[in-house]
Amino acid sequence: MIAEKLVKPTAEYKTEYLDMIAEWKQDGESFTPWVLNEDTSDFEAMVRRFEGYRRGTGVREGFVPHSTFWLVRDDRKVLGAVNIRHYLNDALRFSGGHIGYGVRPGERRKGYATEMLSQALVIARGLGIARAMLTCDKENIASARTILRNGGVLDSEDVGKDGRRFQRYRIEIK
Repeated sequence: MIAEKLVKPTAEYKTEYLDMIAEWKQDGESFTPWVLNEDTSDFEAMVRRFEGYRRGTGVREGFVPHSTFWLVRDDRKVLGAVNIRHYLNDALRFSGGHIGYGVRPGERRKGYATEMLSQALVIARGLGIARAMLTCDKENIASARTILRNGGVLDSEDVGKDGRRFQRYRIEIK
């Protein structure tokens, strides 16, 4: 049986990570979570930036400390990424929440998002987050189902600055 685990970004997975990024670009979708937009031209520097963000150094204005993990299968394939914000500022309370995640296009509809979020919630609990807020576009039924499968409860709906409707969910982390 092949298992998946969340790992901290490391140069050990450079080839596999770049393969995931190339697939995403080929598919033409925007990257989710946003940290997939990080410059990979100096891969080791990118990994150091991720570590700095986790410690709260190098965090951009308006952002909060955050931890990024990659979902990796036993065969080393990087399946997706999750970004856990350590606390919420006003912008994240409005939209974004504590956790953002995404699965590479060719590996969707296989349960990886549900597994990734489940593992991320354990990490979030370790960061002191007892009640996580997550958001997704109202039309993103797959993401809503992932959140619901992990104990999410719809909290509210709103309209973002881009005019798109989104939903806020709460998850009590046990």
